[in-house]
Amino acid sequence: MKQTRTKSKSGFSLLELVVVISILGILTAAAYPAYSKMQAHTQKNRNIANMNVIRETFFQYYYRMHLDGNPHFPTAPQNEESVMNTAWAATPIDSTISLVTPNDLFSTGDVPMNANGNPFYYNTTYQELPDGRMRHTIIIEDRDDDSPSYNESLIYTI
Repeated sequence: MKQTRTKSKSGFSLLELVVVISILGILTAAAYPAYSKMQAHTQKNRNIANMNVIRETFFQYYYRMHLDGNPHFPTAPQNEESVMNTAWAATPIDSTISLVTPNDLFSTGDVPMNANGNPFYYNTTYQELPDGRMRHTIIIEDRDDDSPSYNESLIYTI
């Protein structure tokens, strides 16, 4: 009696596997630029939101100090780049009034940074107007070359 073996058809052929892997590669290559663009857009929006949080917090501090009769924003960092680094954020804003640091103003205990973890540029100016009033201006800017929000800035004057 002669035995015959039947060929199993339950698997994929090598050609089918190569075709499926090729299609997945093409789909991945097509989707990656869109994903990358969306990620950069999201990081840019996050950075701008963080700059707005800093602005709002500094304005709240300004108004609280105004109620005490000494309106001022946190002093600008005195480092080379004028960025809000950890050393500046841990230094008291005005040690003659209290030991409150910029970090203490935020619920997280840290001044927000950009999406790359780098600090924002911050500066504040005071100008006396001819009629005797004071003009207070703050500038918050992202100066990180690798950031999607590079050179985006918020400038506010009161």
